[in-house]
Formats: sequence, C-alpha cells, structure tokens
Amino acid sequence: MSVNYAAGLSPYADKGKCGLPEIFDPPEELERKVWALAQLVWESSNVVFHTGAGISTASGIPDFRDKLAELHGNMFVEECVKCKTQYVRDTVVGSMGLKATGRLCTVAKARGLRACRGALRDTILDWEDALPDRDLTLADEASRNADLSITLGTSLQIRPSGNLPLATKRRGGRLVIVNLQPTKHDRYADLRIHGYVDDVMVQLMKHLGLEIPTWDGPQVLDRALPLLPRPPAPKFEPKEELPARLNGSAPRSPKEEPHARPNGSKPASPKREQPDTPALCRPPKRVKAEEVPS
Repeated sequence: MSVNYAAGLSPYADKGKCGLPEIFDPPEELERKVWALAQLVWESSNVVFHTGAGISTASGIPDFRDKLAELHGNMFVEECVKCKTQYVRDTVVGSMGLKATGRLCTVAKARGLRACRGALRDTILDWEDALPDRDLTLADEASRNADLSITLGTSLQIRPSGNLPLATKRRGGRLVIVNLQPTKHDRYADLRIHGYVDDVMVQLMKHLGLEIPTWDGPQVLDRALPLLPRPPAPKFEPKEELPARLNGSAPRSPKEEPHARPNGSKPASPKREQPDTPALCRPPKRVKAEEVPS
C-alpha cells in the first residue's frame, strides 16, 4: 500500500505562496556553485541538511534513525500511544494524520509481565498537528551546533521548521539554499543554488570523492552507521576564478527572532513555535524494527 502525502492532508487554505516561477542556473554557473558548496562542506566541521520528507531513503541513504530528526513524520514508522516506542517497518504504514493503524505494541513490561499492547498510530502530521518534541529538540540542537546549514528542495515557509537554518546563521555559521523557487530566507543565504537536488548532490558527492550507494529498497538498521572518513579537498577547479560571493551583496544577519512578526500577527502556519532557549536534553527514542504483522 502506498500513501500520497499531499492528497492525504486535510483542506487548509493558508499554505503560503504556492506556484512561484522556477529558476534554473545555467550549467556552467551551477557547476561553479556546486564546487563552492563542496569547498564549504570540506571546510566545515558540523554540517546539517534540512530536507523534505523521505529524501534520505530516496537518495539511497539507509534510514538509521539516530541523528535523524523527522519533524513531520515518516511513512515507514508507527508509534505506541502509551510507551512511545516506535516501530520501523519495511513497507509504508498505510495511514497518515496520527491515526490508529489497527496494530498493538508488543513491548514486554518489566518483570516479565504481559506486553504493553498500546495502540499504534502513524507518525505523519497533518497541517495543525504539533511537532514532536523530541525531534524538534534534536533538530534545534543540531542547527545551533552547526557551522553550515544546507537546505534541499524546501521553500522554508512552514514554521518553526523553516526557521531552524537561521539558528546556524545567528551563531556565525553559513547557510546554503538549494531550491528552484525563491524562499523566505534567501536574503540570509551565503550561497543560493537553483537546480534539481539530484543534480546538485551528484556533483557534490563527486567533488568530495564520495560514492552514492545503489538504491535497493528500504534498509532498516539497529544503529547508526560508523562515520565516514573526512573526504579529501575538492579536486575540481572551475575554469574561471570563482567570485567572492555568487549571490551579489553579503547576506543579512538574522538578528531578530525568526518567528517574530510585526504588529503581533499570528504566523502563517499553525504549527507550534519553539522559543529561542537552550534545548533540553531528552532521552533517545525507543525503536523496534519489525515486519508488519500479517
């Protein structure tokens, strides 16, 4: 069973600006920008990617579910409403909007008592559902600690997730935006790349000397893969000298809070805001990898 994410959402009028014209960088300019991105990645010690739903698995990266913050859910995951244990499936769960899936939790209680048997529900959020606290905290911590934030294929309109890259900028880090359409944070970007995410990532991985794994279907691992060795410096040299800034004037610094709005008006999206306070330490997720019961 497959799930169409957009079709499954409830009607909601205020989705922000939709249907903006797409911009494509000429091939040579795209090549120069990706080379500049490779330099930024190589020079950084802590890089965070802000992506859309499922982009990691679609790119062939195993869903290791360790340092991955899934703010809007995962079609392959269902969660117990009682003990909050998450079950990672090798097929899509089959529902969305935090609805019951009809299955029960099998986690055994202490001292050999019977299983939890709490109802399982999907983890896909609808428009007005609150973001999961643990994932939001993890994403906020990662953005604060990063010296480079890269956004891939997102307009950054949905809040508060769309404002997370600004946490990197406020702490002296850099921001790279890869998107075909204008975004609300373009003025803060150190580098803007207008191209298909697949094309950009293929070139980036080539410059970094990293191999893109073959996609053979979903992979569920019990723990995160070991860190890859630091890639060598990008070997590719552009034909022409790269300008100091590809975007013209220097980016603005987001001194104001990203969620602040004039005249006290409410944000465009009803998703819960996160105050700019030190992130709280939360226990790790309880995750089980099981086949869907027949």
